[in-house]
Amino acid sequence: MKRKWFLAIGVVIIIFFSVKHFNDFREKDLDDVIHYDISNVESFSINGLTGEYEWRTDQKAHAEEFKDFLSNYRVKRMKDHEWDSDVSKEDGFTLTIYSKDKEIPIEASIYEKRVLFYNEGEYYQVVNDRIDVDWIRNYSKENKL
Repeated sequence: MKRKWFLAIGVVIIIFFSVKHFNDFREKDLDDVIHYDISNVESFSINGLTGEYEWRTDQKAHAEEFKDFLSNYRVKRMKDHEWDSDVSKEDGFTLTIYSKDKEIPIEASIYEKRVLFYNEGEYYQVVNDRIDVDWIRNYSKENKL
């Protein structure tokens, strides 16, 4: 009888970790990965990697537009060894979101074809169009943030 219980528990554990692994590495929307509740956003900031732009806002409309921007992109998690740490030739920006309900801000480095999500320590590859970094530059200029 004990043997059957151990076998059943073992099968459940294997199934659980298989489903978890599949879910972790499936394709997702970028706004599902960098998830935040617009109603709880205190402020967020975006900084160009080359220092050419930097802005911070506490306006909900900006948080909502940025969330819509992120939803345009699909990503898939990368294994640690697949990440190339040399980002010197890549265009991108860093994102920090401060929330009322969390002590630790949400932070990520977002490049044209990949994302480093600091909070989870995970790497993602963009699987559809390149992330439109120019949209971020233009948006910050238009809104004079």
